[in-house]
Amino acid sequence: MNSKSKHINKQIRIALLVLFSGIIYFSSQAQDEYNPYVTSFRAAAVDGKLYLSWKTKAGFTCQDIHIEVSLDSVSGFERRGTYYGICGDTAERYYTYVLDNPIINALNYVKLELGNIGYSNTLNVIVLQAIDDVFVVPHPIETNSVLHFTNPEKATFVLNLYDALGRVILMLETNNQEINIGRYTLPQGFVYYDLYSEANRGYRGKLLIQR
Repeated sequence: MNSKSKHINKQIRIALLVLFSGIIYFSSQAQDEYNPYVTSFRAAAVDGKLYLSWKTKAGFTCQDIHIEVSLDSVSGFERRGTYYGICGDTAERYYTYVLDNPIINALNYVKLELGNIGYSNTLNVIVLQAIDDVFVVPHPIETNSVLHFTNPEKATFVLNLYDALGRVILMLETNNQEINIGRYTLPQGFVYYDLYSEANRGYRGKLLIQR
């Protein structure tokens, strides 16, 4: 595992501690980049959404500003939101924007595309969202992916994985609150799971395998 992967995994472990404490809030860290037209670029993740803010120089407000997101700090950015420009407003302007569709349960790299001006600096922030108290980080599934769930009583939980035809492809038991799902060989595409114990009605969901 390289130093970048170790850094990301450390950030995810810290995030999980915060999540299980009941507070789902993470602020951004900036990369070493600079654009003179945009300052005070900030991002915070709250319950699966990204709350962005930034300031532009006077005279820039006629430009559309696009929000781009990637799992990589260098490549793979895709447009996930746009703040449309208001022509005629020549003052310095402060913006806020809520991005409803970041990459869930992963470290997001976020930057602003400023038309012919170029790009803002790139921020990175972990976005977590628990669904029925069960979530997988990172997702889609990688070799280090872990399925997390609440099990304070150390009850015996059974995890079943199914293919698209409903056939059981993996069955596991655990008394812990996490399962290293990435260590198992699983078919490409979506697999479906149920997770239950004698005292718990259980959880159902699907996982995406892309490796």
